[in-house]
Amino acid sequence: KRQKKKQTKNKNGWKDLSPFPLRRCHGGKALAEKLCEKSEDKAFCISSLTSRPEADTATAPKLGVIALSVASTNASDTSLYIKSKLKQRNLEPALEDTLDDCSKNYLDAVAQLDDSLAALLANAYIDVDIWLNTAISDGEACEDALSERAGNDAELARRNTNFLKLCKDALLINTILTP
Repeated sequence: KRQKKKQTKNKNGWKDLSPFPLRRCHGGKALAEKLCEKSEDKAFCISSLTSRPEADTATAPKLGVIALSVASTNASDTSLYIKSKLKQRNLEPALEDTLDDCSKNYLDAVAQLDDSLAALLANAYIDVDIWLNTAISDGEACEDALSERAGNDAELARRNTNFLKLCKDALLINTILTP
């Protein structure tokens, strides 16, 4: 008699024939779709993961690196946007305070995402989780400053929302990769 391979579920509830099938799987968009199944914004997650040419043949761990890289680029770009806004003359005091707070948050977030990437490359998934959650907290602090003060910037709010999505998707992928 042939024995059937036992189906298992990992901690994320994914059924597969082996405990870590996604770690060995190749497949670009199809793999990105699988990794993004539980994302808050699946289309955004897939789009960000497949935005780099190397995603076409990437394994799940490589897509994890791509997710962190895209989030880091977003954070750096947002930090530069904030700096350029702070250079403008005659800013409303409330907006200047918000931009100052968000600037500090994004400087921290960039460093935390760099630490996350180094941790992921060392397979230190718990450290990746810690650094990503800290970066998310920085994005949420900026979001709070934007919503609680009179000084709001619609473009920064949009960028911050995207940053939070990117970080949460990278965290989701890290959770999937964690053995």
